Amino acid sequence: MMNLLRIEGYKARRFIPLYICLGIIILMCIDWFCQGLKQEAIDYWQFGTMYDGFAQGVQDCSFSFLYGMIVAWFAGIDFTNRTLHRAIVSGNKRWKIIVSKLISTSVMIFIIHAFELVGQTAVFGKVFGFSFEGFSARDLLWLGVVALQIIAMTAFYLFITIICGNVYTALFACVTVSALGGNILRNFLDGNFIYEHSFFCLAKSSSAADLMPCAACAIIAVVVLVLVASLVFNKKDVAN
Repeated sequence: MMNLLRIEGYKARRFIPLYICLGIIILMCIDWFCQGLKQEAIDYWQFGTMYDGFAQGVQDCSFSFLYGMIVAWFAGIDFTNRTLHRAIVSGNKRWKIIVSKLISTSVMIFIIHAFELVGQTAVFGKVFGFSFEGFSARDLLWLGVVALQIIAMTAFYLFITIICGNVYTALFACVTVSALGGNILRNFLDGNFIYEHSFFCLAKSSSAADLMPCAACAIIAVVVLVLVASLVFNKKDVAN
């Protein structure tokens, strides 16, 4: 497993699309930082502190399509260029390959989400003043639950990629599903208990009423998706 993780880490550090995505997010945050917040948004959402930006950033799923693209591209390319076959014939169990890819892709998604979170918090800090008013130790638990949800989301996209078995098909499928689940359905299922505690809708607050069901659903989703993905991958013919 450690060898697989080292290989995945090496590939992740050389994965150019990750740096392109980070560059785009940084440029967007700089532009937003320079422009500030629109007064209409401040009045509508009743924003007033830097903590409001942090809260918005933690639960933001606007880039869910980007997460699906990264997972499909990074994991799917190994199907297309046949490197998975070499990993299998080297004696690595298939479930370990899935877990190693889940860990590496989850870390990449964490990094993207963290950049977005820091950028959004900084924008609100510029507008309302840099203050730690409102922050508490409970926010660390909130971040931990969101991390679990991101792992579940990543496992879902990885499962789709394994079913597709091709980077191009996986890219189309993951981006389409993430657009539907992360953006379109949000407009129709706002307030729905099941949807708002799934990994398509990150935990909306640090309250126990939100965090407990979100954490439970995320853990169950990760276990189920890894098991099902392993079963599918075990039966999948990975040609030389």
